[in-house]
Amino acid sequence: MPRSRSRTADLVWYERADGGLRKQPVQERSRAVVEQILEAAAELVQDSGFEAVIGSPTLLLDRTGVSRGSFYAFFESPEHVLDELCYRQMKDSTATFQQALDARRGRRWNEIVDILVDYYAEEHRTPLVRELWVRQNLTQRVRALDELCIDDWAGRVLDQFRRHAPKFDGLTRLHCSVALHALERLAQFAFTDDEDGDPAVIDQARLMLTQFFAAHAGK
Repeated sequence: MPRSRSRTADLVWYERADGGLRKQPVQERSRAVVEQILEAAAELVQDSGFEAVIGSPTLLLDRTGVSRGSFYAFFESPEHVLDELCYRQMKDSTATFQQALDARRGRRWNEIVDILVDYYAEEHRTPLVRELWVRQNLTQRVRALDELCIDDWAGRVLDQFRRHAPKFDGLTRLHCSVALHALERLAQFAFTDDEDGDPAVIDQARLMLTQFFAAHAGK
């Protein structure tokens, strides 16, 4: 008999992992405090950079405008604030990425590549993403979450290619994960010195992914 899947295996990555919160806010006032802290952290990262935020707890605390007690009730440190900020960024991105995949007409498999490249390019035009992901200012916690997120996205991409069966019967989740890791690195390269993204690098990323998936298209 086939082995049944566990409930844990069926959960999306953000239902199996936590961000940087010490505890979940329950009351509306508590939720507002957490949002205020996260908004202040996002602004400070963009204004002063990652190192400035994690290097001075007082700097972030002053920017939030909340009491020390309220801050530490939900976050152990500025680093944990950034963990939660990144967690929410990836969670929101997962939802909008799926919406982009669902919106495609599904007639050509090349549409999947276009969605991937265009989505990554648009994401990296966000100042917060450039400061944290492009400059690799990620905590170990976020790097682990990022791996879970990429693996989740690989499954979503594979589902899209399987709609073109039998053409991509040999394509695996690992293949899709490799493609996403490569695209993430190319996006970092494209946005290192250009906040709009170097169009030549983006075009090469599109070409490389098209050729990569074409190699797995079978006969």
